[in-house]
Amino acid sequence: MNESEIKKRLFKEFQKLDIKPFIIDTEMPIPYKHIYLPAEDGDTKLELWCFKQDITIYKVLFDKSVKYKDSSIVDKQKNVLIDIVLEKDNAQNSHDVGLPFVILELKKSQPNTHEILTYSQKAEMIKTIFPYCQFLFLVYGKVSARTYRHGINFDEIISLEDINDKNEIAKIGRILLKHLKIAQSKLDKLNQKNNPKKRKI
Repeated sequence: MNESEIKKRLFKEFQKLDIKPFIIDTEMPIPYKHIYLPAEDGDTKLELWCFKQDITIYKVLFDKSVKYKDSSIVDKQKNVLIDIVLEKDNAQNSHDVGLPFVILELKKSQPNTHEILTYSQKAEMIKTIFPYCQFLFLVYGKVSARTYRHGINFDEIISLEDINDKNEIAKIGRILLKHLKIAQSKLDKLNQKNNPKKRKI
């Protein structure tokens, strides 16, 4: 069974999870990098670059009607301040762009050290934009010690031993729900207003 087939089987089961008002989908473009490029004429361009994630629990950040170069930041008088380029994916208009709460990245076998470091860096980049987002790393089969050593930005590392074991898949579903609650709790804390009371001396 290849990685795509594993993903489809898991996604089919995870669609049964009660996550409203959130959405779950595969191959969801998620922003991981913002680049500001000043031009000689004084205009500034903001490029939003996305990675497609294997399975994501999310809300819609930009729907698919938002095209590659159709957006901008404007002031109150509707003057364009910054042009936005949205680098979603190759097809550009095939997907919405997600506001991620939980990302599940999966590998069909134990990845090598370079792959682990790459995915850990990807998780870190996504979390600089979405600091509440939970990034889970799933390996089909046994997980080696190097995954724990190098996957420092993963919120949880999961081993899936048998794709046909409904109990094992249900357990992973519960892990997703647990991390969705953690993400919501983190977001609540980020949204709290800083209004400290003066201490009495």
